[in-house]
Amino acid sequence: MSSGVNYSRTAFLLCGLLAATAAMAQSDPYPELSVSTGASISEGDYGTDAEVRDTYVPLGFTAVYEKFAFSISVPYLSVDTTSEGVTTTTNGLGDITASLTAFNILHSGDLDMALDVTGTFKFGSADRDKGLGTGENDATVYLDGYKFFDSVTLFGSIGHRWRGEPPDVSFDDVFLATAGLSYATEGGQYVGVMADYRQSSIPEFDDIQEVQAYFVLPLGDVLELEIYAFTGFTDSSPAWGAGFAIAADLRRLAYRRTR
Repeated sequence: MSSGVNYSRTAFLLCGLLAATAAMAQSDPYPELSVSTGASISEGDYGTDAEVRDTYVPLGFTAVYEKFAFSISVPYLSVDTTSEGVTTTTNGLGDITASLTAFNILHSGDLDMALDVTGTFKFGSADRDKGLGTGENDATVYLDGYKFFDSVTLFGSIGHRWRGEPPDVSFDDVFLATAGLSYATEGGQYVGVMADYRQSSIPEFDDIQEVQAYFVLPLGDVLELEIYAFTGFTDSSPAWGAGFAIAADLRRLAYRRTR
């Protein structure tokens, strides 16, 4: 489901970006602990005669240390499929994902560049019989690169995904790539755009190609809001999608409550 892939991938690229930025002026001790939720909706026909709308609502936890970050996301997924005027709805637990990012595997202060490595494991927790997922586990490794300027950061990612195969279905392992830029305003907001490419795991289907724009807004010193929208360019991509995510810094929240 495209909503979930977009959400998790954006979250980890921004995690690397924001962690690298924060490390330059780190005053609080590690780890940085946060909890997040949000919602994402995407719609498309995916090369079929049916219109499919995905609603993706994750609950996530992230721990950021000086050299690495860990995150886990547990989503609720609802899929509305409309064919010949009849809509069928299925919903339930989506695929749980866990990710580990190692920061600054390669780093150059002179060139203002950094390279991170991210490993992601998708548990096949979504119900295959309901059409919410494959029911199989997937593993992905990404190399995430960043080039820092005064207010602008260029970032790119390449990855490889090993697909689990359900009974009677053959999936190819796939290549993934992302490129984008982020602009940091004087008020602490981030505005950016990213292009996403995912090779199809079934050769007769189109590869996925999407573009996403996002805006990250701090809400005081505890909360952070991200708003994003995306569109696709192939039959395997959604026609459109949009969503939001809100994260709370657990350390600062606890400090506020005990003052």
